[in-house]
Amino acid sequence: MYKYGVHYGYWSQQWDTDIISLVKRASRLGLSVLEINPPNYMMDLDKNKMKELKDVAEAHQVEVNICIGFPKEMDMSSEDESVRNAGIEYTKRMLEAAHFMGGTIISGILYSYWPATYPGLLDRETKADYLERGLESVRKVIPVAEDYNIIYAIELVNRFEQYLLNGVDEGLEFVKKVESANCKLLLDTFHLNIEEDDMAEAIRKAGSYLAHIHACENNRKVPGQGNHIRWPEVFAALKDINYQGRIVMEPFVKMGGPVGRDLRIWRDAIDTSAGNVQERLDQDLAEGLRFLKQMAQC
Repeated sequence: MYKYGVHYGYWSQQWDTDIISLVKRASRLGLSVLEINPPNYMMDLDKNKMKELKDVAEAHQVEVNICIGFPKEMDMSSEDESVRNAGIEYTKRMLEAAHFMGGTIISGILYSYWPATYPGLLDRETKADYLERGLESVRKVIPVAEDYNIIYAIELVNRFEQYLLNGVDEGLEFVKKVESANCKLLLDTFHLNIEEDDMAEAIRKAGSYLAHIHACENNRKVPGQGNHIRWPEVFAALKDINYQGRIVMEPFVKMGGPVGRDLRIWRDAIDTSAGNVQERLDQDLAEGLRFLKQMAQC
């Protein structure tokens, strides 16, 4: 019913890492999706390196999907037109790379930048201006997504990481204004837990606009390692809207490096003193996969 995956940042403290080895690792654990930030060779459209990754992914029956938060110098909601244009051109190359790789979805903060530092003065009028610029930028790239038949999934994140789109109501208003069947939403249980009154009802409200799910506990641990997220209710809501997409685990449990910095991981959430940490990470992820499949059967 669902395709299960993991974000590569679970294993690595570096955004720039050996993706091919992680494709194989995901496959060994029974996962069919690996979510990544696009490496430089994708953005340079180096077809030889992209084909090598594509061939390995196909051989291991793992989808390699792109999920990204743009850097500030590519902020598609910026007041600076040259910055917006840099984001627009980057997005077009990213869509071309995804298409070459056989991808059918890209997701993330595809309208602004992440992690965000807030404008000096933010009120309703200022926020509306940023949203309008982000919307116009998305409208300029969405025809490319349509041509390649790629879903453009806008991620909603919490107020501490971005200031434009935090809740499902805001997200729905934004994607509807894009006026494209290819523009949809990514919902994340970590962010929903912070921003929504009722996570399950937020999923139901998203309805047919929901294209992608990120799954982790309220403290970003592997699903099944906490008691706070009401997973049976989450899966009941997914069934109610007939969701058929991917469920990508996005736990982040180790501090350090650019990944730990950007995700604000200031302490290890896994015991690093006992045994092989990488083996422990894989064991926990395998348990998380079993847990999600069990919840899906409820």
